[in-house]
Amino acid sequence: MNIVRLSEFAIALFGLAFMSETLTMILATPGAISSPLVQVTGAGLGFYSVLSILSRRGEASRIISTYWLALFPVCFAIVSLVWTVNFGVTLRRAGALGLTTAFGLWLAMRFTPKQLFTLVTVLVAVIIIANFAVIQVNPARGIHQATDLLAPHHAGSWRGMLGHKNDFGRMMALMFCFLVLAFLFRVGGAGGRLACIPLFGLAGFMIVKSSSAQALLLFVLVPLGLVLMLSMSKVSATQRALLLVLVAPAVVISALSAQAVMAWGLGLVGRDPTLTGRTDIWEVTLLGLQDIAVAGGGYGAGWEVVAARITAIMGNAPGHAHNGYLDLAADIGFFGLGLVLSVMFWNFVMSFRNLMQGVLPEISTLALTVLLFSFIGNIAGSFLLLHNSIYWVLIVATYCQLVNAARENRYNARQVAFAEGPYEARQWAT
Repeated sequence: MNIVRLSEFAIALFGLAFMSETLTMILATPGAISSPLVQVTGAGLGFYSVLSILSRRGEASRIISTYWLALFPVCFAIVSLVWTVNFGVTLRRAGALGLTTAFGLWLAMRFTPKQLFTLVTVLVAVIIIANFAVIQVNPARGIHQATDLLAPHHAGSWRGMLGHKNDFGRMMALMFCFLVLAFLFRVGGAGGRLACIPLFGLAGFMIVKSSSAQALLLFVLVPLGLVLMLSMSKVSATQRALLLVLVAPAVVISALSAQAVMAWGLGLVGRDPTLTGRTDIWEVTLLGLQDIAVAGGGYGAGWEVVAARITAIMGNAPGHAHNGYLDLAADIGFFGLGLVLSVMFWNFVMSFRNLMQGVLPEISTLALTVLLFSFIGNIAGSFLLLHNSIYWVLIVATYCQLVNAARENRYNARQVAFAEGPYEARQWAT
């Protein structure tokens, strides 16, 4: 492997670590969620990706014509500059979202599905070990303190390198899920599997120490969903169809009653069934969204409108809705939210279909993991269509690679049809 290729792997690994927010504590001042250095780093990764894409003839036009669905939500976020309530905020955040998306496109362009899967596996080990080391070496930074200016009531909960226990717990839960995939697909052979065992223990221990209810739910539900889908890939099409018929009603009912299900589950383990008051916030957020429900108040700025209305009703307002769907609806409306969910749903369909057919199983399960995690996690968290976010980067990268695989399969089918003869070619064409 030459130096150029090694540097690309290093940039990709650094970029994914940055997008996971693991480096924010190093790049930003204590207590801050961003800084000029964070912004410059994110912009640098994005501009590098853009230049790399533009350096390849025809790549930009191919991206627009091939991956247009994934670009729609980003374009709509940028277009929200027209009606935003805070032009400066939307300009910065929509620009950062565009550069983040470019990084995801670059990953899909420069790495094969297996290489991307391996990159994510290496990232898992780095993030788990680095966070545990920081907590042990510098507990004042890695654990919430009673003397903290922000959230002193979380004293004793682990926050690692991410600054807040919920963000830390959620990231550890995501790393645990990726670790499950690495174990199942035998990354690194027998030695790699053996190395997964202590990492499983570390990740699980840190999730518990984060005291994050949503992290515990994700830690349990997402791996269960993955095991179920992997099991479905091992049975016949008839058995799979029967299983889907049996499972689908339960999934629909659970989705429609997610709040009640989560409240019941949290009650069983002695946690607050209202998700620390989140359900009350969701109700008033819906009231605040009434006049901007279609297109939102501008990407990154919509909460200003909602918060003002909530304050008029309740006297004060939280910093966000503690729900990714509502937060994104505040920014780009339910129309923009629908665009994002369309990308995610189609990605889910492609990855599930490939997994059932045994095509690209690693990248398909990686996509399913991020999508399941996002669908469930955004009920009580907020990380849909975020700039500088590993969640959106991996959704974009896996979507593009799955689209590439589908196009290649169609091309191969066409070549086979034409090779078989004129009649078969005409049949394929129709």
